Amino acid sequence: MPHTKTLMEKEIMESPKVAKKFVASQWGNLAKAAAAIQAYKPRFVVLVARGTSDNACTYARYLIEKEWKVPVSLAAPGVTTLYNSKIDYRGGLVIGVSQSGQGPDVCDVIQTARSQSALTIGITNNSKSRLAKEAKYLIDLKCGPEKSVAATKTYTSELVALYGLIEAVSRGNKVKADLNSLPRLIEQGCKLSQAIWDHSHRFMYLSSCVVVGRGFHYGLAQESALKLKECAQVMAHAYSTADFHHGPKTLAGKDFPVILFAPPGPTLKGTLALLDELVERQAFVIAFSSVPQVLKKASVAIRIPGGDEIMNPMGIAPMIQTLALAVATVKGLNPDQPPYLKKVTQTK
Repeated sequence: MPHTKTLMEKEIMESPKVAKKFVASQWGNLAKAAAAIQAYKPRFVVLVARGTSDNACTYARYLIEKEWKVPVSLAAPGVTTLYNSKIDYRGGLVIGVSQSGQGPDVCDVIQTARSQSALTIGITNNSKSRLAKEAKYLIDLKCGPEKSVAATKTYTSELVALYGLIEAVSRGNKVKADLNSLPRLIEQGCKLSQAIWDHSHRFMYLSSCVVVGRGFHYGLAQESALKLKECAQVMAHAYSTADFHHGPKTLAGKDFPVILFAPPGPTLKGTLALLDELVERQAFVIAFSSVPQVLKKASVAIRIPGGDEIMNPMGIAPMIQTLALAVATVKGLNPDQPPYLKKVTQTK
């Protein structure tokens, strides 16, 4: 049952269908780009994006460095567009990610990299955009129109596209089975989001918080903070679980809201130690986890889809979007049209 009449909720709920369409239509493009990467053998990777797409690239950075064992950088396009520095991209793979495909700074980097014979890939929801034309290889997100200002189904599709591309390089056709399972995983996330609505009355006075995650879930923490800011006017700050210890955790006293991602895997031990400290301080912990020990200790327990920590961020994506939507709704805000924002942001 829908909880609002917003475009944002409608587009969140379209995410499983979008992922299924993407996997069915884009395997050929993923395989072609993956083959080019294998042949090129890049010594480094540069990811170029802004906003929500930049947060999707944080996920990709972790996955590429784990799987390919090459260094990854998130580009600072302003170095070129504002300070006129000529970056040398030769020998590298440069991936531009943009829902609209029209951001001048992202497209400028791709144009420069391709002119230097670097390998370039564009991931966008607009196959006729400048990014699609500038990049040598195109991966089309196949989301259809996204009318709400907040990027929802396009973000989830970006995660699927980046996962598919990276794993296709590492595993070839063997990744197809996992790709085909992602729409069902995303659908699970949509269903599990009911718990967020059940607790939504507790978020009515949420004005500031920190969002903490690590590894493959750090990008989710960044995207959660962004969505809470743009949709619900919450001053949310994202931290790696490790960085949170380097000063920011002094904020987390009695009743202070902390959104915590605690999936199973290598990050869990450190996250559990942090959770125990937060509980001792009586912080208000909203935990996204499938680990019973975490869910039992949290102030608000949100169960996430289980499974591989590399894949479950796709299942969690609609849940963090629903959190921002729910907070906006209980605060009486319109998440489809947040003040001072436009759907396509032109930055140079």
